[in-house]
Amino acid sequence: MRMAHAISGATVALVLGLLFVAVPARAGGPTVTPAAPVSPVTPVTPVTPVLTGISAAHAASARVDLVRFHFQPAAPAEVTVQYVPASELLQDGSGLPVAVRGRSFVKVVFRNAAAHDEEGRATAPRNLFPVRATTNVVQVRSGGDFEGVVTYFIGLRQPAPGPQVQPTAQHTGTSVIVAIPTR
Repeated sequence: MRMAHAISGATVALVLGLLFVAVPARAGGPTVTPAAPVSPVTPVTPVTPVLTGISAAHAASARVDLVRFHFQPAAPAEVTVQYVPASELLQDGSGLPVAVRGRSFVKVVFRNAAAHDEEGRATAPRNLFPVRATTNVVQVRSGGDFEGVVTYFIGLRQPAPGPQVQPTAQHTGTSVIVAIPTR
């Protein structure tokens, strides 16, 4: 009798177990949904602006020379432009002097940018001389492309005008235009 009780109890437990698993799904109760496969998270790497060209022009009505730095896919957001003495014409990374023609100099620094491709080949001119179509700009020369910092020096015919007058930088989507006052 005990054996019959044990078999009958086991049968009831099995039937109830099957009902417990199967019935809620048919009766609108909670269902077990298999988890969606989890794909590995791919970090988004920012696209580094790459310098692809340099051009220069004179804007007589504004009395400035313009040096345009062309980038792809867009110009870098962080740019500094300032007059510097000849003693600050130093190569990024090595600290070696950079020979630039002129009586005064403008240093242009682009942060989070590059002037080379993935194989390390230059993507922009490293030296523009002579610079035509300008009245003050003599030379535009690379001062470095090192660890996300691109530096250029602009040599000028005229001495720096003084601390109250500074060159400016304007972003135009894919370019940065440096405006240097002329007299």
